[in-house]
Amino acid sequence: MKLDMRKIYRFEPIDRLPDGSLPKGGDVYYECTGCKDIVSSVSHIKAACGCGNLSGGGGTVAIQSPEQVTPMRGKLK
Repeated sequence: MKLDMRKIYRFEPIDRLPDGSLPKGGDVYYECTGCKDIVSSVSHIKAACGCGNLSGGGGTVAIQSPEQVTPMRGKLK
C-alpha cells in the first residue's frame, strides 16, 4: 500500500548540513527528485520511493544518489 505523505504533512525544503550531508530527525523527510516520493529520514517501517533511490526501515534510510534528494521538514496539517 502506497501512502501519499503530502495528504498528512505540510513539507518545506530545508538546507543540507554545512558539510553537505543530509540532516536526520523525526520531522525530517527526504524527497526524491526523480520520482517526487517522500520517505522519512528515520523510517521505522519499510518504505521506498518509486524509483528505488530511497529505501528505509528499522530507523535508517539507504540513499543511492544523495544528489537527487531534497531534505524537507514535515509538519502535520
